[in-house]
Amino acid sequence: MIPNPDDSSANEFLRLDASLIGDLWFFEAAARSRGFSAAAQELNVTQGAVSQRIRHLEERLQVKLFVRFGRGITLTVEGETLHQMLSRAFQSIEAGAAATARTGRPKGLVVSCAPSLSMEWLLPRLSAWYRLAENTKIQIRAEFHAVNRETLANEGIEIAIRYDHVNYHDLGVIELYEERIFPVCTPSYWEAHGRFRKARDLADLTLLHDASPWVGATQTTEWRTWFEEIGAHGMNYEQGEYFNLAQMAVRAALLDQGIAMGRSLLVAHYLREGRLIRPFGKASVRGARYRFLTHTPVKGNGLLARLAHWLRNEMRATARGIA
Repeated sequence: MIPNPDDSSANEFLRLDASLIGDLWFFEAAARSRGFSAAAQELNVTQGAVSQRIRHLEERLQVKLFVRFGRGITLTVEGETLHQMLSRAFQSIEAGAAATARTGRPKGLVVSCAPSLSMEWLLPRLSAWYRLAENTKIQIRAEFHAVNRETLANEGIEIAIRYDHVNYHDLGVIELYEERIFPVCTPSYWEAHGRFRKARDLADLTLLHDASPWVGATQTTEWRTWFEEIGAHGMNYEQGEYFNLAQMAVRAALLDQGIAMGRSLLVAHYLREGRLIRPFGKASVRGARYRFLTHTPVKGNGLLARLAHWLRNEMRATARGIA
């Protein structure tokens, strides 16, 4: 029989030195595969090495673990008992090791973020966040579909960042930043079209539209609002090219294809680098708002609160001197 750990005669069995642990590892592989040859292949050793370790274990335990018949083996009663004990123990060890690894592994927050913001603004700044919260990684999903509490739960989203005017009654909402929008183009486009400075000059130029700027907006919302607020009535704000992302409209402008309606956060670095200019100076209008959405209201100074605070400060810093 397998020695009883409560028996003083089992002291040697309880002394789990490296040799015994190794023998048990070999035994478990042989017992599970019901063969020394299969165990040898699994452990990448010779069959003789497996036989030697099993023989050493049997001598130490003073019990037969296998019955050999021809080229096959089968477990004895004692061997079967030991195998069941080891299987449970090894499974427990593996589960504990996996749990420890997950604890030490960087934690990930799933963030569903408006595509243009995620690609043009958030991704380049993640390294700054990681310096502040090095054990918390962010998995970004570039998405702009409507969300509610059920959507976040079903899609495994901890945070959604949306650009819109929607009233989210069933979610926790933190206001991040209200955009300012204004026309932008390249210096070369401006030079090639007579250095235009008046809104009426746009009648003969190409307007680049984000056809889906936010939920509930029309395809021409941004340009129409800008023309109306600067008092340029009667302009054809529908002419030009249409895209389904603000980022695409801005990229088209960078390629000298026309004039895009720029959002301060998305074009700030292009303006500072001189790749884009504001031909109408500081003339800007309000856009939509970026909001930080969660399953429930964010309270205290936990991880989500710190991330929202960091995002808000980064947005304000980005827009400083631009909006």
